[in-house]
Amino acid sequence: MTLYDSMLGALREHWKANDNAYPQCFELTKIALDDLNASRTLVRKTVGLKPLEGNDFYEFHGAKLVVGESNALVAKDGARVPLQA
Repeated sequence: MTLYDSMLGALREHWKANDNAYPQCFELTKIALDDLNASRTLVRKTVGLKPLEGNDFYEFHGAKLVVGESNALVAKDGARVPLQA
């Protein structure tokens, strides 16, 4: 499972459990955030979409991305849900 898949699954579960509310954010290590954005950039380039720019690098399907000490979804209530990579 990729980090992207883990994040997408966690986001879907959060929406389901919280009446479609967004989590506070995704917290990713700097390395994980850089890797995620490199992958997203490559996929977008491959399929002919415009590249990520500006705030796109700090947002994932509408949820904020922040640099932290671990990879986790920070739920609406502040609970941390670890992400698998």
